Amino acid sequence: MTALTLCNINKKYDKATIIENLSLAIASGEFIVLVGPSGCGKSTLLRIIAGLETPDGGSLKMGEEDVTHLAAGRRSLSMVFQSYALYPHMTVRENLAFGLKNMNTPGEEIDKRIAQAATMLKLEAMLDRLPQNLSGGQRQRVAIGRSIVQQPELFLFDEPLSNLDASLRVEMRQELQELHHQLRSTMVYVTHDQVEAMTLADRIVVLYKGKIEQVGTPLELYNRPANLFVAAFIGTPKINVLPARWHQNGLLLGDNHFIPLHTRPAGLGDGDNLFMAVRPEHLQPDEQGDITLNVTTKLCELQGDSTLVWCKLGEQDLCLKSFQQLNYSPRSEMTISVNEAHLHFFDGLGKRIPA
Repeated sequence: MTALTLCNINKKYDKATIIENLSLAIASGEFIVLVGPSGCGKSTLLRIIAGLETPDGGSLKMGEEDVTHLAAGRRSLSMVFQSYALYPHMTVRENLAFGLKNMNTPGEEIDKRIAQAATMLKLEAMLDRLPQNLSGGQRQRVAIGRSIVQQPELFLFDEPLSNLDASLRVEMRQELQELHHQLRSTMVYVTHDQVEAMTLADRIVVLYKGKIEQVGTPLELYNRPANLFVAAFIGTPKINVLPARWHQNGLLLGDNHFIPLHTRPAGLGDGDNLFMAVRPEHLQPDEQGDITLNVTTKLCELQGDSTLVWCKLGEQDLCLKSFQQLNYSPRSEMTISVNEAHLHFFDGLGKRIPA
């Protein structure tokens, strides 16, 4: 296990800035997930950590060693890519052994490491199969096993589950969690899937346009997003965001909807513009919350264990998630409610306003 420290990392391609003055400290044994939309710089950052890209500025340390300009092959790390990249003519055992043989690892040690990795990843019965005779999930396990047998100080994952179907992704997420608990190795994982991030990470790093928007535990990002971008990126369905204006002792939504509040968000005065946000599961189809809203339904999505109700408040769209099986006709009038404690407030620039 090793800690990882990135200090003021910069990277440009031609004249485009991909990573800008980025600093991040990763503790030994931590599972860090980098998330963000396409083009935010997360894969580039992973390649810089791996030594496959050289930063244009800044430094990178593994433990106490500066590895900024150290060749990828000399860093004690292993990387699992989106593509399995298995040798099709080699068995699973031969794929796992290939890198170790190139490092002149003794045969007895190779057999020992393969046996340990195969047990950990439930590959014992597949060691003599060719990749073409494996499922997608099994191939991904082999790719991960190839990293495990190298016994690196740092594991890097670049969207390793994106080629799998939905059920296999869930299964592999669970296996990756178990793997981390067993190895307690430092892991850096890149994904665009915020569900993967929420379920796997000790801490999530949200990137946008090459900069860190927020770093924190999954619940910190979910419950106290630092800005509107993080609030909208973390959570499915997306958080509801409504433009508002502070008026006397509450919020004015549009021209006709006034919400009285017991607590004024910090620093707001009459007439100040802001955004109010609320998670879909915190809106409920009743009048039991502190705040009630009269809305018009658009459609219902029954999901078995829950229902998504899409509706309109004036001209604004809202999504309500209820853990009941509901069915409303389109254009029905209904009253929904929310507790004031579940509201999030952001200023005109999208920065969180303390309640």
